[in-house]
Amino acid sequence: MKLWTIPYILLTFLLGFVALSPVHAADEDVVSLPVYVELSPDFIVNYGSKGKKLKYIKTSITLRSKTETASYIHDNMPLVRDAIVIFMSQLKDEQVKGALAREQSRKDALEALNATLKEETGQEPVIDLLFASFVTQ
Repeated sequence: MKLWTIPYILLTFLLGFVALSPVHAADEDVVSLPVYVELSPDFIVNYGSKGKKLKYIKTSITLRSKTETASYIHDNMPLVRDAIVIFMSQLKDEQVKGALAREQSRKDALEALNATLKEETGQEPVIDLLFASFVTQ
């Protein structure tokens, strides 16, 4: 046997081994990876206050979804942005001041957004709503 044929024999063996290995492409246990949808531009919304002075929220929001449901967010982006603006503009001072209040407002915004999308699409595609920044004035 010649020396140059050994690599070809090994290559043939390896290719045959790979061809015989099972393929799991249609496996139902495949975990769906999260998809992050960054909403751009940032939101600047005036919110409810008891005085004459207008108050503002400026926030950067990212939505977390599953790969197979992210298209519901992209396809309904005007509705998504509108739902968030309406929700944020109805907030009161006590709902935006302090970490615990903002966390509850974040959860409430997620529920409101999914309720709006469910009306339109029959799906609740948003797993989480994340504030990248949240500034009040």
